[in-house]
Amino acid sequence: MTESATVPFTYRVRVNRRARRARISVEAHGEVVVVLPRALAEREIQQLVSQHQAWVCARLAELQTRLAQLPGQLGLQPQTIHLEAVGQHWVVEYGVLSGPRRWRERENPRRLQLRAGAEEAAAREALQGWLQQQAKQILSPWLQELAERLGLICTGVTVRAQKTRWGSCSASGRINLNRNLLFLPPSLVEYLLVHELCHLREPNHSPRYWQQVEKVLPDYRQRDRALRAAVDQVPLWARPGA
Repeated sequence: MTESATVPFTYRVRVNRRARRARISVEAHGEVVVVLPRALAEREIQQLVSQHQAWVCARLAELQTRLAQLPGQLGLQPQTIHLEAVGQHWVVEYGVLSGPRRWRERENPRRLQLRAGAEEAAAREALQGWLQQQAKQILSPWLQELAERLGLICTGVTVRAQKTRWGSCSASGRINLNRNLLFLPPSLVEYLLVHELCHLREPNHSPRYWQQVEKVLPDYRQRDRALRAAVDQVPLWARPGA
């Protein structure tokens, strides 16, 4: 993190050769990130940040207001986690582990125990690592079961933290799923899985494609509308960049 006397916030600099231009973003947890297409002198970076100071400060203020209004389980330090897709409710306990393990699961009742304290970035990393593991264990078999029922062959499944998509299907038949589907109702997860599987037959969004979807889910239009608005159900700690 970089501190500067010219702006009232710290920021991190990251060089991304694929970036077309320099940009500044405010992540879900309040970190300010300066993305550069090439390395710049510190003086130039400070000048860039100073030029955008008003915008960054406004975004940070908006984020603080939003965080204050969110229910605890949707913020950055959740005390509970609800995986609605499978009806699981977990209680989170911070700083109760020692040793190299980042988390441990306890059953009856379900408890997720973390090594890190609630306000540490390490806690969010542990939570996201646990979520990734849960998603692989739950979403991949769910997709394969649906594929078998529909008589389709999926060449592979990848589960990851996607920023803008709930899922996608490659030309080779590999399906990518967003791990944050676990926070959505089962009906919306089912729709997303069917949506991607139908691309194995029709790799587009033509009328023939939607006919394939409708054969499986006659109410797909309602589910599609609900899915488009479902991002607010994902906790901030679980979002990419948190």
